[in-house]
Amino acid sequence: MAVDSGATETVVNTESAKNVPTVSGPASKAGVKYALANGETVDNEGEKHMVMSSSEGVNRLVTAQVTEVSKPLLSVSKMVNAGNTVVFSKDNSYIYDEATGEVMNLEERNGMYLLKLWIRSSSGFQGFGGNP
Repeated sequence: MAVDSGATETVVNTESAKNVPTVSGPASKAGVKYALANGETVDNEGEKHMVMSSSEGVNRLVTAQVTEVSKPLLSVSKMVNAGNTVVFSKDNSYIYDEATGEVMNLEERNGMYLLKLWIRSSSGFQGFGGNP
């Protein structure tokens, strides 16, 4: 997932995590819409609740809002509000869980910081959206 300091919500599209059902949530029930960077607005289509694991073996329950986005985005503000510190650095970028001390390393690729995540399913872990 792309770690996005400008995203107010963690979001995925309907093609991400196909094995996880989309369920209605407070935002979709309230008719929430999101503004995209290009000025368009898109509807909240529900949410997905996913047990995910990082490359370091850190497991987390991630709730993502489902909407029309081109790539999954992990909201920095949501992570910080949940008790994490997010560090962007030339040499060492990571997410630090203040309660457990666990660290998840970020990879910089073409100017984007990415967190490799796998989704737990009944048959084990599967790549997120095809490419973790």
